[in-house]
Amino acid sequence: MTLENDWEFNVLQIYNYKLTGKLDGYFDFIRNNHDKIEGDICEIGVYRGFSIIATALLLKELGSSKKIWGFDSFSGFPAYHENDSLDKFKDLYDNGIISENHFQNCQLNVQLKEFMSGKSVSPSTISSSMDFSKTSLQLLQSKIDFFELDNIILVDGNYQETMTDKMHINASFMASLMDCDLYESHKIALPFVWGRMQKDGYMFLDEYYSLKFPGARIATSDFFSDKSDKPEMHIKKSMDFERWFVQKINK
Repeated sequence: MTLENDWEFNVLQIYNYKLTGKLDGYFDFIRNNHDKIEGDICEIGVYRGFSIIATALLLKELGSSKKIWGFDSFSGFPAYHENDSLDKFKDLYDNGIISENHFQNCQLNVQLKEFMSGKSVSPSTISSSMDFSKTSLQLLQSKIDFFELDNIILVDGNYQETMTDKMHINASFMASLMDCDLYESHKIALPFVWGRMQKDGYMFLDEYYSLKFPGARIATSDFFSDKSDKPEMHIKKSMDFERWFVQKINK
């Protein structure tokens, strides 16, 4: 089945990679480099398959034999670290890691969420997906079966267990989508993925400019502090959030 209309994507809860949106840089990189850079693609934080199905469909459309690896516990958020506390945005701003505009937007987001819910918010309630406990491996697998996709490899389990040498995951990656939200998840996933990135590979940092999860920015900033390759911002589109990525120029 080929999806043509935006409403079809919406009904199936699949990101419409054919329209302009927040993942433009990620999808454009795959379009322009799938036949130039070796390695597969990985997504860290799959949830209900919004973007991993879209990526798999795009690869099929491009005639690419690449696989996309999806890592998720499919059981919701793990335990929170102190760096996931919403007040850590103030520390990020005070330390010059995020801009004044970013910090103000974080504060406004909390205010609006609390106004709409009538109660205080926390890392487990500030997202529209809450703690992601409504993830569904069964639903994701049904989508994979529906489209008869054979280019998705799902790795189910806690990152502490799946992102280890014992798993013998020998894949290398030409692109990755980091969407695992929390501090500890990023601390584990970043070295695992970056160590497997091909030269000139691309890592899309979904939560680097986040209004909800400061731990993602803290962990990512710490990880790249001693790297020659640094996060860069995509050209910002009007009325859009900042979108950040890292390209592995130095192998």
